[in-house]
Amino acid sequence: MLDIAYLERVAHYFESGDCKFEFENGEEERRLLILDFLERLMELGETADELATKLIFKDAYATLLTEEGAAAAEAEAEAAEAAEKKEE
Repeated sequence: MLDIAYLERVAHYFESGDCKFEFENGEEERRLLILDFLERLMELGETADELATKLIFKDAYATLLTEEGAAAAEAEAEAAEAAEKKEE
């Protein structure tokens, strides 16, 4: 399912100017197809960003949802700040 080679081909299609050329010189149907593709790709990018954030910070989010977790995170931040001040 994870086809990095396809993503690289899409990136090359954009970076090479081929997409822009096809849009500027293509028939109306092709131009609409390009716009639909770009719109869907942007939506997928937003979804991927949200998912990546949830996957990476899953435990942090869960911890911060409890009062104890929030208090522990605050105490940890204060301890890190105090340690930085001692180093100065």
